[in-house]
Amino acid sequence: MKKIEAISLFVDMGWTKVDTERALKGLDFSQDPDEIAVYQCISLFAGKELINRQNLQAAQKGMVTKKKKEVDLRIIENKDLQNQTKILDLQNSNLFKVNEQLTVVKDQLEKDNRGLKNLVDAIRLKITIDGGKLLQYEDSEIRKALSKWFKGMQG
Repeated sequence: MKKIEAISLFVDMGWTKVDTERALKGLDFSQDPDEIAVYQCISLFAGKELINRQNLQAAQKGMVTKKKKEVDLRIIENKDLQNQTKILDLQNSNLFKVNEQLTVVKDQLEKDNRGLKNLVDAIRLKITIDGGKLLQYEDSEIRKALSKWFKGMQG
């Protein structure tokens, strides 16, 4: 059998031309081998090649499984991050609302403090004026008591 015939035979059986040429590499076609010798040569290659390809396929499947697990883990992590982001967004929204409320309360307290300060100042002014009028009286005892009281009021 010639090499071209052997290649054609195995290509017709579904082998690739490259695989057939590799399988027949060790066979000496100058001695005109018969069909049985060609089949023996190719079966030795097929066994080694099959084991090799099965090992490669198993390695590829292992890599695919590992990558799939990594992708699944990334998907879970991504979902967790999205959930955390939603929670943080809600918290930020709530904090913004609380901040707005605190600003309103602060403004109201400042307004109330200004009003109270004005009221206290008005009371002090009124006491000072009324005290000054009382000090104009002649009775020395009233004047001394009022003077003492007035100094205590001034702080």
